Amino acid sequence: MCSFAKESTFAHNLKIAWFNMHSKSLIVSILLGFFLVSCSFMPNEMKLAEKIMETNPDSALQILQKIHPNQAFTDADRALYGLLLFQALEKSNKPLKPDSVISFSLRYYQSTNNKPRLATSYFYKAKLYKVAQRFDDATLLYLKALDLIQNSKDYHLLGKIYSDMGDICSLQTDYIEALKKYQESINNYKSAGDTIEASYKVIDIGRMYRFLKDYKKAQHYYMLALSQTPDSMLQGSAYQEIGVNYYKAQLIDSAKYFLSKSLLYPYKATNYAIRCYFLSELYFDKQLYDSAFRYAALAIKYPSTFYNQRDCYRILANTEYSRGDFKKVAYYLSKYQDCVDSVRKIETQTKTSVLEDMHQTNGAFSKSKQYVIIFVCIIPILILLSLFIVYRLRKRNKKKEEELVQAEVKLTEKQTLLKDSLIQKIEESKVLQTSHLSKISIAQREQIYKDIYMICLHLNDWEAFKKLMNQTFNNLVKSLETKYTDLNQKELIWSCLFLLDVPTNDITIILDCQVGSLYKLKQRLAQKMNLSSTKELEHILHELSENN
Repeated sequence: MCSFAKESTFAHNLKIAWFNMHSKSLIVSILLGFFLVSCSFMPNEMKLAEKIMETNPDSALQILQKIHPNQAFTDADRALYGLLLFQALEKSNKPLKPDSVISFSLRYYQSTNNKPRLATSYFYKAKLYKVAQRFDDATLLYLKALDLIQNSKDYHLLGKIYSDMGDICSLQTDYIEALKKYQESINNYKSAGDTIEASYKVIDIGRMYRFLKDYKKAQHYYMLALSQTPDSMLQGSAYQEIGVNYYKAQLIDSAKYFLSKSLLYPYKATNYAIRCYFLSELYFDKQLYDSAFRYAALAIKYPSTFYNQRDCYRILANTEYSRGDFKKVAYYLSKYQDCVDSVRKIETQTKTSVLEDMHQTNGAFSKSKQYVIIFVCIIPILILLSLFIVYRLRKRNKKKEEELVQAEVKLTEKQTLLKDSLIQKIEESKVLQTSHLSKISIAQREQIYKDIYMICLHLNDWEAFKKLMNQTFNNLVKSLETKYTDLNQKELIWSCLFLLDVPTNDITIILDCQVGSLYKLKQRLAQKMNLSSTKELEHILHELSENN
């Protein structure tokens, strides 16, 4: 009995132990399952946020703000999370923070080859610098982003980059450069089909013309923006700028109407502070100090630039001075001086146009450096190849020179042979024609000689004569006809007869002229060839017959 009880107790304890072990395993499995689900759930939420970003950025922001990146996130997911969060914040007109989130995204995409996302990371990091009015740093990052997507179709991002660069140029009083940047922004927004953002840039262009004191052209652009879209926020910006434009043009009543009207419209960024500041300035000019003080104090409560803050503190200090409250005057003057110092720091920053030129120069230098490295690497090969080519060419040229010399020798020998055989033929004909005649008059002898020359040299056939002389004297007749087009046949015949060493008496018989006439012919020929004497003529003819 006792033994049975012990066995029952042991079995019961065993079951309990088994149950506890499996319960723990089940709990671990459930927890592991939840962990794995959560790991895959977060990226899915990001995908949803990315999907609805354009149509519903506020909802996308809510989804993203509920996500807390942790160790379960991969680096790729954390980098994407940073981009999506900043995109949602920007679209919802919320401050871009924290900086560490986008910095992680930037570092991650720098290590990958994802150019579009790296460009977006540069853009948001640059935007943080722009908000902090670190315009040098912002501009350099904008330029890096442009390098990555300049030839892409990401027109929205291109539009935003050029817009921000235009803002920086405007704050640096580089209005002409700002106009160029805003126009680039408009072109890209139009390519993206975003009429509203393009219209905002039209307003910005109008503002640049107002800064340039071209109030009429500024008004034209403001009205153009109003005609392009019914967006209430844009209308508020347009009415604001119209009011400021009228104020600068000293049309105070119109300025007050449009500035007051602009306060009824929604705003973004520093626009509300700008509206309040100019109303404050307007009332101060009209010596309505209470209203001036109220709007200046209101402007400081809203986001604004150091420029607006400086001018608001100036109005506040002057208003308190008119009231006699010198303690407050001192307070506002100290605030005014702080803003002056901040503005001075901004104005000492390098202008965007200068940084852009430097960036392009550095890019060109970087490429040049790459080319130099490549050149240094291949130059030994090029030198060896060049030396080999030079060696081969010299060897070939030497062979050709030898062949050419041999050819010239053969040609000279051939020409000499032709000339000698021709002279010999003429002399033999003379002997044959006169040897059987015992008595012959001078006139008969001259006629016989003339006939012999006519037959042997083809003097009755000009083309045949030229062909024979060209063969004998290295294209002499062809050369003379080409270089000296006003030479006549008699002059050309004399040149050939001279080279054939035909006696002067025979030449007079062939050309049917006297010795004096023959001398004049030689003189005319020398003049036509621009030669100083007949001796030079004879020398030139020999050169042409040998070297032509």
